[in-house]
Amino acid sequence: MPKFNPDTTQAVKSLNVDRYMGKWYEIYRLPMRAEKDLVNVTATYTLRNDNRIDVLNEGYKHQPGGKHKKAKALAWQPNPEIDGALIVRFFGLFKADYLILALDDEYQWAVVSTLSRKYAWILAREPAISTNLEQNLLDTAQSFNIDTSRFIKTVQQW
Repeated sequence: MPKFNPDTTQAVKSLNVDRYMGKWYEIYRLPMRAEKDLVNVTATYTLRNDNRIDVLNEGYKHQPGGKHKKAKALAWQPNPEIDGALIVRFFGLFKADYLILALDDEYQWAVVSTLSRKYAWILAREPAISTNLEQNLLDTAQSFNIDTSRFIKTVQQW
């Protein structure tokens, strides 16, 4: 598991965890087996009494009425000097790093990735965003060395 270095880890420096909680809609993602063919993908974060975060990722196979898929995880901030860096443990078995690279001042969108940039997401509080904002977020992701040519636009049909 990587050790986050406050001097070199690219992540937001200030995160209001309470404001980050709630439902996020996936706008784009890099390919990953766990989300293959999923639509209407969301991530819901809930702060626990022990300051850890319950994570619920959900989506539907192929279409909105398709098979409902979900994955639960537990997240926490491993280094108090790097607010935007989290460790996420799925199924109690494996851990992944989660970096909030860019975040709207009003907590309406976020660009998130793993340290390696193998996985990345653009998230928003609404299932659709404007074309201008979409392009700005793709440019932002690219500025963090995310290969946006590989992004999959998530179908959101609510």
